[in-house]
Amino acid sequence: MTDRSRPPTPPLPETAFAGLPASSLGLTGPRASYREAGPRAGGGTVLLLHGIGSNATGWRFLLDDLGAEHRVIAWNAPGYWLSDGFAAEAPRIEDYADAAAALLDALGVEQAFVAGSSFGALVAAGLAARHPGRVARLALFGASAGFRSKPAAERARVLAMRAESIAEGGLALAEKRWQRLVAPDTPAEVVALLQRTLAGTHRDGMLQAARAIDAADLVADFAARIGCPTLVACGTEDLVNPPSVSEAIAAAIAGSWLEILPGVGHISKLEVPRAVAALLRRHFHVEGDL
Repeated sequence: MTDRSRPPTPPLPETAFAGLPASSLGLTGPRASYREAGPRAGGGTVLLLHGIGSNATGWRFLLDDLGAEHRVIAWNAPGYWLSDGFAAEAPRIEDYADAAAALLDALGVEQAFVAGSSFGALVAAGLAARHPGRVARLALFGASAGFRSKPAAERARVLAMRAESIAEGGLALAEKRWQRLVAPDTPAEVVALLQRTLAGTHRDGMLQAARAIDAADLVADFAARIGCPTLVACGTEDLVNPPSVSEAIAAAIAGSWLEILPGVGHISKLEVPRAVAALLRRHFHVEGDL
C-alpha cells in the first residue's frame, strides 16, 4: 500500500549556479541553475530532473529526505528558472541529456544515481543511453515516452495545447492547468506547492521542451542502450502519462523494475513524497554501487 503520509514542508536550499560550455551545447549562455542538499562525500550523488512545467523546487521533499545521506542535485533544465536556454527553437532530448552530463562535469560528479519525472524521465533515459558511464542507477517517474510515434494530428494537438497553456505565462499555467497533474483527492497544501512550482515556468523554455518531447521516442531512441538497473514508476491516476506508458517503457528496458502507485497522479514526488523516497532508497542502496 502506498504511504500517503507527508512530512512537514521542508525549506528549499538556495539556488546555486554552475558554468557550462555554452557554445558546444548550443546554449544562449553558460549559466546553469540548480539546488543542492546533503553531504559532498559518502552516500553517492543523486541527480533529479524535473518535468515540463516544473523546476528544481518540485523536488523539495526529496532534496530534504535523500539529502540526509546523499549529495542531491536538482537541476533547472536549460530555459527553466535561472538557467540559460537553448539557441535552437527545437532542441532534442539528446541536447538536454548532454547538458545534464555537462552539469555533472561542472560539479565534479563522475557518476550519479539519476531520477527523472515526466519530461525529466525522458531526459534521464537519454542521459543513461548517451552517457552510460555517468548513470549508476536510473529511476523514471510518470515518464513521457515522447510523441514521434503518434499520428501527426495528435502531435499537433499536443503542441498546440502546450503553447496555449503557457501563452499567458507561468502564473496562468499555475491557475488553470494543475488539475490534471494530481489525483482528485489531493490536499490543498499539496496543490499550493504544485501551483508555486508551475508559476516559475518560462514560456520559451517550456515550448522548447515540448518540441523536444514531440520529436522523441524513448523506446526506439534510448531503451535498448540503457544498461543500468532501472526503476519505472507511475500512479494509477496519472492522466498525463498513464500506466500503459510506463508499462511499455519497462518492457523495453532490459531488467527494469515496474512499480504502480495506487491512487497517485502525475506528480508523485509531491503527492506521496515518503513513498517516492522509500522507492528511491530501495533502488539506490545496493552494495557495490557508488
